[in-house]
Amino acid sequence: MATGFSRTATHDLSHVGLALAPRRGGRAWLVRTLVVVAIFGIGVWLGQALPGRGVPASIPAPDGAASQARALRVELEQARLAQRLADARSQELERQIDALNQRLSEVHDELTFFRKAREGKH
Repeated sequence: MATGFSRTATHDLSHVGLALAPRRGGRAWLVRTLVVVAIFGIGVWLGQALPGRGVPASIPAPDGAASQARALRVELEQARLAQRLADARSQELERQIDALNQRLSEVHDELTFFRKAREGKH
């Protein structure tokens, strides 16, 4: 059963290169990587070469920092003590107000009793 194709035509078709997608350049990737590495290297070199331009290894604490911290702690403790005293005063005043309200209620009841007793005599 002959298909009509000669052996040379089939042979030619099987050896034709097909391009399904364009090739990506390996060189472009290499060039981009080298540029990034070079920029990074220049940045590191400039950071070390220029004195005073780099980030300091540690920030020195000022001499008065310890005394300032102590002063702030003392001030904080005084503020806490003042808050406790204010809370205690508030509670005591509330207790006194409750006692006065109770006494006012008792006096009001006595006044009502005496008024009714006086009206009963007339």
